[in-house]
Amino acid sequence: MTISKIQKRIVVGSILLGAASFSMAETVNTTATVTVQNAFNLVEATPFSVGTIRATADPAGTATATVIIPADGSAPTAATSGAPAAVSVLTAGAPATYTVDSAAGFTSLTLTLPSGPINLAAAAAPPGTPKFTLGTFTGYITSGPNNGTAYAAANLQTDATGAVSFSVGATLTTDTATSTSPYIDGDYTGTFPIIVIY
Repeated sequence: MTISKIQKRIVVGSILLGAASFSMAETVNTTATVTVQNAFNLVEATPFSVGTIRATADPAGTATATVIIPADGSAPTAATSGAPAAVSVLTAGAPATYTVDSAAGFTSLTLTLPSGPINLAAAAAPPGTPKFTLGTFTGYITSGPNNGTAYAAANLQTDATGAVSFSVGATLTTDTATSTSPYIDGDYTGTFPIIVIY
């Protein structure tokens, strides 16, 4: 018995279909991971200092004297609104300086400075001794793409490594409350928050 060409094709096609039905497939499940790092480092490199001054408050709390510590590191300036308030700079102070690192590269950060005055008082001062207030805070960028400019919204930008630095200045003002004694010698201190966010 002879096999026709058509029969041969049918046999070969059947064999190929059978081989295809026995092919194998393998599956592997892949795990996807993302690491979130919203945190970055904010460090106070040098604290804020008004320096050493001679100061007199107006006992009536009417006149004031001020010392401005510019954020850009330029020389402090002293002024008075009238006697008997007075202030003289004996040793110049300096703005506080801060560094940021481990942030995203070329990213704008928001700097939030204190909105109200901060009290500076002497720990050993008797009741009725005048205090100082620290207010009118300003920022100045000291590294990164906008190095050498005053801080304004959205211009505190990190460099390629995710780092930037800035300084903060403020104005010291003599007490505006009535007082019964003069300023005593010694350190007048207070704290204020500096906030940086993405």
